[in-house]
Amino acid sequence: ADLSQVAARKNLNETAFFFPQLLSDRDGIVRMTFTMPEALTEWRLLGFAHDRQLRSGFIEARTVTAKDLMVQPNAPRFLREGDVLEFAVKVSNQSNQRQSGRVRLTFLDGMADQPADALLGLSQTEQPFDIPSKESRAFHWRITIPDGLSVLTFKAVAASDKVSDGEEGCLPVLARRILVTESLPL
Repeated sequence: ADLSQVAARKNLNETAFFFPQLLSDRDGIVRMTFTMPEALTEWRLLGFAHDRQLRSGFIEARTVTAKDLMVQPNAPRFLREGDVLEFAVKVSNQSNQRQSGRVRLTFLDGMADQPADALLGLSQTEQPFDIPSKESRAFHWRITIPDGLSVLTFKAVAASDKVSDGEEGCLPVLARRILVTESLPL
């Protein structure tokens, strides 16, 4: 599979507020359509409606957003110049068959929008995977944070011949001279 063609999920909001489009059929059954954030999790839907006569209704439901192959990076909240760490990415096979393919982790300098893999000492960005049905595997890349970066953008993607997934996010990089207790929340 071509990992450069895998679209990474970016909208990982934990809540979704929306004004749904309501479509009713001739039997009076109403359908709601809306866009969910791209987070792979269980969602709780709460709905409240009323009419001009103040009659009201309430709905509560749960749903799970998941894919057959799920990529879940385990990124820290922030990095510091000089840090050496193992960046972990979990790949989960939720399908009913074994999945084999490749997983890739790449970094960009968030300010310059330029590749940062070489700056981080990351020479091998891809690793092969072979995951049995309903199991997960963790993959690790050792990176060293150089001086002078302020934001890193990571992108973790995985693909087999049939399914793919990816996730993208940003990591703030704190300077060595700033104590963590002196930093401002982001």
